[in-house]
Amino acid sequence: MDATFLKQVPLFQGLSDDEIRSIAAHAVMRKVSKNTVLLREGEQPVSLYVVQRGKVHVSVSGEDGRELVLSILGPNELFGELALIDGEPRSATVIATDDSEIAVVSRSDFADCLRKNPDIAIKLLKGLALRVRELNDNVKGFAMLDVQGRVTRLLERLARNRDGRLVTDPITQQEIANMVGASREMVSRIINQLRADGAIEVKGRAITVNRDALPRP
Repeated sequence: MDATFLKQVPLFQGLSDDEIRSIAAHAVMRKVSKNTVLLREGEQPVSLYVVQRGKVHVSVSGEDGRELVLSILGPNELFGELALIDGEPRSATVIATDDSEIAVVSRSDFADCLRKNPDIAIKLLKGLALRVRELNDNVKGFAMLDVQGRVTRLLERLARNRDGRLVTDPITQQEIANMVGASREMVSRIINQLRADGAIEVKGRAITVNRDALPRP
């Protein structure tokens, strides 16, 4: 595969061109259709995945069958690394929610890469630490905030600075509902109220966030 793409992945930044090419030589590109299941919770780990194009959802299911989306990942983000490290079964299910292109690196090749490049291991730990912090925030939100509080906190977390404005990547109300553990109808009412209050603007599936106008718990 083209090594240029891997240079844009934060985990691999700082590696030499030869090291990047070595990883690229072992990576296999997969084109997957929307709704393709890439990983299933409980499966044994065999590969690391990096999103080149498209979007995937990382989710877990409760005993009642309800889905909770833990994160939404896009280009240059990776998944499947946790199970590669400890060898335990996959802790979540990952589904492509757009037509996507995914780079797949086998467990043995990734382990070899870690042995030869300690800097990758350090970056990987930082990435895992960030995800643990996000998980802690989510747990705190579910324990202490109502649905409106969880929605506003999620929008703040997802928004990125684009030309001086805080804008989310395209996201649907159903996706928001799955991430905050609420019904789509409840999320729709909250979104409409936030729009009426001037806290957000919705254009297509992107949401512009006005932090100063967001309600605070």
